Amino acid sequence: MLATIVDPGYKIVLFLHILAVVLAFGPTFGYGFFFSVAPQFPRATPAIIAGVQKVDRYLVSPGMIVLLVAGIYLQADGDWDASEAFLSVGYLAIIGLFALQGAFFKPQTRKARELAERDLKAGDTLSDEFNAVSERLSKVGGLAGLIVVVTIFFMTYKPFL
Repeated sequence: MLATIVDPGYKIVLFLHILAVVLAFGPTFGYGFFFSVAPQFPRATPAIIAGVQKVDRYLVSPGMIVLLVAGIYLQADGDWDASEAFLSVGYLAIIGLFALQGAFFKPQTRKARELAERDLKAGDTLSDEFNAVSERLSKVGGLAGLIVVVTIFFMTYKPFL
């Protein structure tokens, strides 16, 4: 049996690519759990949202950039045909997730925090307006999670090869 020799640089970039997936998207699967405690602990809600924003700023956004750059390198350096379906799925997913992050998650999370802070100045409950934003974040977050899971499936299983 002949061993395939793989460039060590390729392996390092592959490691960075996988690590970026874990760091960028792993924490996001817990956001729903964090938001689920808001009704029981409304005073903690602004701090929970601030934590989510910090994770997005320092893990999700940079991780997505590393993921994309490493993916481009892996495609260019590897023995891949650009028409392979799993590559298209990966590019569509990361572009869609960048769009969701910038156009939906960041502004809606900011709005949720502002609403929570406003509501708590007036009392100890969160408003229906906050709950509506939280519900939207939950639904779109589930969609984003599904995109991540399906993409990981395509990247590991590589159907159509």
